[in-house]
Amino acid sequence: MATMMRVARTAKQYVKPSSTTPPHLRNFKLSLLDQLAPSLYAPMVFFYPMQNTRNLKNEPVKHLKQTLSPFLNRFYPFAGRIKDHVSIDCNDAGVEFLEAKVNTRLGDFLKQPDADALKHFLPVDIESKKMGTNNLVHVQTNTFECGGMALGICWSHKITDGGTVSAFMRGWSSMASRSGNEVIPEYGASSLFPPLDSSITQYALKLDTDRTSTKRFVFDGSKIAKLKARAASEGVPKPTRVEAVSSLLWKCATKASRANSGSQTLSVMSQSMNIRRRTSPPLPDTSIGNLVGYYVAKMEENNGDHITHLRDLVAKQRQGKTEAINNYAKKLQGKDAYVVIRELFKEAGSLLRREDVDFFKCLSTCGDGLYDADFGWGKPTWLSLVSLGYKNTFALSETKEGGGIEAWVTLKEDDMALFERNLELLAFALPNPSVLVMDEESQLLKQVERRLIFDDPSHNQTLLTW
Repeated sequence: MATMMRVARTAKQYVKPSSTTPPHLRNFKLSLLDQLAPSLYAPMVFFYPMQNTRNLKNEPVKHLKQTLSPFLNRFYPFAGRIKDHVSIDCNDAGVEFLEAKVNTRLGDFLKQPDADALKHFLPVDIESKKMGTNNLVHVQTNTFECGGMALGICWSHKITDGGTVSAFMRGWSSMASRSGNEVIPEYGASSLFPPLDSSITQYALKLDTDRTSTKRFVFDGSKIAKLKARAASEGVPKPTRVEAVSSLLWKCATKASRANSGSQTLSVMSQSMNIRRRTSPPLPDTSIGNLVGYYVAKMEENNGDHITHLRDLVAKQRQGKTEAINNYAKKLQGKDAYVVIRELFKEAGSLLRREDVDFFKCLSTCGDGLYDADFGWGKPTWLSLVSLGYKNTFALSETKEGGGIEAWVTLKEDDMALFERNLELLAFALPNPSVLVMDEESQLLKQVERRLIFDDPSHNQTLLTW
């Protein structure tokens, strides 16, 4: 009988910057986009087998704490506290750092990852109504019986998007591993998108978590290549992997929802995008804050059982993205930026409140380089976004090797029952495969790639060289 996994916290402290933040940096201004960001956490877990710790001067948990402290000298806002709707008090209060023990082996968990079990590795309750309202970062180390580690981190969405998470992890890990790849954060978002000094309306979107089911699906690189070929069209001859995968998820989820509801409702998908390189002038990739825009694609109501072709959904996504780049990103820098955002939130809110609309949300960290987070003991075997359990969401991250994509999909329970049996989906995705098997396959592929296999006609034999 399998042992029930238990995670027991054993220690708690606040890690503070090793140097005091200068007085002129104490008041950190939020940007307009930060002001309007929801009070949520962005949670992730990084898994390390810890098989290469010989070069560490200290044990791994102590190493993380000792390197986090000087790292916070540069990323000083994260050691502060949210002061009001305009600013962060960079008072060096520190990052909450928890330690925990897990009563099982890392390999046992990675055989079949579970969405709810992932939450136990996080330092805070991500479903709390008070989440993301004060502290900006929480960290928890989870040490397994075998010595492996799950590093759970929650960032407040108030100044964090996918690009910020990437800069934070690359900066901390490079300092810890002494790789020499310095990450210099850029804090110019509030100059480009000035905040409103007066109180502003929070256009919170009501997100449903009742009777939902979250499951993991993995698309390997070879299947994505075939999917992209199927999704290509004259208008979009080379779809991205995110466009292809998200469109397939959207199509299959809509089919399940319409089958259960018995009606051909309007289906909408909202996708986030990094706007750092789309502003004028472009912002550095290490710019800190919520520097994201959103675009919407619509799958109109239709008659019968027909669902729009995959290539048409990709085209709708590309059209929405192009319009957002040409309009939304540029207008955000104008004097009417707040009006632009207000209207966008109003439109999304009206669609969410309609009973006859299926509203899907997609977020992606693909391309953010999160697998490069090596703290001195190697890159993570696996990393995962942690689902907040909101209905109709697709959370995408890239696989460690091979250009694949992992998707955590959250739907209503009855919709998930149909979705996970969809034959078109299963032609391209594996339902929750073992991370260990995936890692073994990637290691085997690496070995094969290192070999040069060729025929030497002069010797009439095959030569294998490393």
